Amino acid sequence: MDEGRRISPFAEDTLALLTEAAGGSGEELTKNEAFEVIRADKRFGEADAQAALTELESRGYIYYVDETVRITPTDE
Repeated sequence: MDEGRRISPFAEDTLALLTEAAGGSGEELTKNEAFEVIRADKRFGEADAQAALTELESRGYIYYVDETVRITPTDE
């Protein structure tokens, strides 16, 4: 993977949760659904959820359209 797109293990875990909940990459969740998916995992609190979403967005793994979180499709 491109060094500029590397993410922390914490963000990797979050991306896996979101991808599973959405049904795969290229899919979407509402912002509220994304927060609930992350917060449902006992390892993450509200601040953790926000930090993970910020990291994923800044590295290009997710993006926002209106009130949805979309998972960037990958070739993997």
